[in-house]
Amino acid sequence: MRWWSPLVVVLLVAAGCTNDQPEQAPSTTTPTVATSTTTTAPITDACLSGDLAFGEEGLLAAIGDTESDATTLSQIRWEQGTSCERLIIDFATDSGAPATTLGLTGVSIIAFAGVIRVDLPEEVTSTAVADSVTDGLVHRTYVVRDGTDLGIDIHGAPDTAIAARAFLTSSPASLIIDVVQADGLPDPVGASISETAVVITPPPGPTLYPFAVEGYARPGSVSVHLLISNNSVDVVNLAIALDGATDAWQAVSTRIDDGPAGQSVLFMGQVDANDAPLLGVEVPLDLP
Repeated sequence: MRWWSPLVVVLLVAAGCTNDQPEQAPSTTTPTVATSTTTTAPITDACLSGDLAFGEEGLLAAIGDTESDATTLSQIRWEQGTSCERLIIDFATDSGAPATTLGLTGVSIIAFAGVIRVDLPEEVTSTAVADSVTDGLVHRTYVVRDGTDLGIDIHGAPDTAIAARAFLTSSPASLIIDVVQADGLPDPVGASISETAVVITPPPGPTLYPFAVEGYARPGSVSVHLLISNNSVDVVNLAIALDGATDAWQAVSTRIDDGPAGQSVLFMGQVDANDAPLLGVEVPLDLP
């Protein structure tokens, strides 16, 4: 709401006068108009209201009910405020009606990657949304399937540290995540992203063996290849089978115990008949 102060205008006019002295040129005074001021009440974005604190790393919230009727992720909505953003994640029941409660849910921040991760309750087994792209602090959102488990990775804008908070509403059941820019924190390294694959770890740069490769492949993929090359020679070549689920991105997780040394490139994605990289994402690594 805004309150506007009344506009006050003061007009001062000095009138000329005559007497018995010899006639003089009429004197005039230019009217003076007082400067008007406008006062606007502070605008409080919904994504900043309330006392719930924002977190910058680790677990943000462990929320939800032990009993729930939410079984489907039905919608992800994005709202942009003047200095914050809000994601509203809606859920439905088996019959398609809006759910009233959401089961046990965890929300955390992977700070180095600039990712907010949502672990959805085990009762939520289907989704009507696979991903979304927005133009703000929230840059991309992926719904990720790992077997029957579903989760959500919310990626912040490149080179922008973020903080977030999370809470639930009921009847209808919605998970609300508010996001702000985290001033004073170093910029995240960020995930490595392409249209067909995403790598969360390892981040680009120095990496020690053994290391985990974690990310996800686009919906419908039945396999994904991992290549680690040095001087354009593939030293590691792994094929990982996937379920081929079409409703969400598919989780990829494996461990690399040994491989090339020095400046190398990790590729995750699709390859051609000769195992040459075709569609995917590359991560430059410096290996011992």
